[in-house]
Amino acid sequence: MVESSTLGDSLDSPPPQIDEAAAVVLLREAYGVEAEAKALACERDATFRINAATGDQFTLKVSNPAEPALDTNFQTEAILWLEERDPGLPVPKIVRDREGRSEFQKQMPDGRTSIIRLLTWVAGVPVAQIGVSASLRRDMGRILARLGQALRDFDHPSSSHHVQWDIKHASRLRPLIASLQESPIRQQMIDELDHFDTAIVPLLAVLRQQVVHNDFNLHNVLVDPNRPQTVSGVLDFGDMVRTPLIIDLAVAASYMAHRADGPLEAVAEIVSAYHAVTPLHPLEVGALRDLIVARLVTTIAITEWRAARYPQNAEYILRNNPAARVGMAHFAAMPRTLVTQALLHACNME
Repeated sequence: MVESSTLGDSLDSPPPQIDEAAAVVLLREAYGVEAEAKALACERDATFRINAATGDQFTLKVSNPAEPALDTNFQTEAILWLEERDPGLPVPKIVRDREGRSEFQKQMPDGRTSIIRLLTWVAGVPVAQIGVSASLRRDMGRILARLGQALRDFDHPSSSHHVQWDIKHASRLRPLIASLQESPIRQQMIDELDHFDTAIVPLLAVLRQQVVHNDFNLHNVLVDPNRPQTVSGVLDFGDMVRTPLIIDLAVAASYMAHRADGPLEAVAEIVSAYHAVTPLHPLEVGALRDLIVARLVTTIAITEWRAARYPQNAEYILRNNPAARVGMAHFAAMPRTLVTQALLHACNME
């Protein structure tokens, strides 16, 4: 049995207990908003789509009670920072309550306490629902780089908190991987972590560090169906952390690694577009292949562990798992030197 401390309390804590009717009451009392609320699937928090009587739309987020209040405030302050630094970025904006607060605490029916936040609704369809074209991949790379630039000088007392989804901690997943059913992919994951510990962990300390989004997956990136070549929204700042900058790109690139018809080309496109906005260092590009694969390992290990613990939410928890397994079978199986050479070429560093 894997102890909950392996992943941290927030990943081992059930979401807060609040239904749609209670969300409507909360909105009326705290924000003066008359609205309908529709619960949305969420891994750790409780999240609702809000349709106000005025026609406005919002997202109501009720944090997981196990998440420290300072960590939630880290996300809130980052969103406020982005609005000031780059107001044109397609990210949610904070809506203040009747007392002018950007967030507040509320006790839930089970006695636990959550942080309440209301955000503007970001319109669009998740990329996961429509697929990724080459032009969209390039725009994703550009938007991610722009987001990183806007966050460059941002800091917070909780910016270096532990996030198991931060792949610099990938080695801590060994107990979860050992708990998986014995199979070739389990051994492949162990071998990758052995290499990661030897070749990548010592390098991480010398790479550029800053606060990053850290979850640029295809469910968190939105597009307008009428303009499917460009990003219309970026969601979910719940995994933000201060970590090597290149990890942010590795996370995004990992969601391109499952393409059976050309994963390396797809990864190279997003890397090249990012590099055109935020030039990468050769050491960062040299680490990319192993960081991308570490994210695939992280996705498989954490999602399978959580799905087993919370089977009622397994469909949502496992939504990125099949693609990660395909990425391990295709992208991670390529010769390491071939992948690195291709990524250096994409950045004109040969």
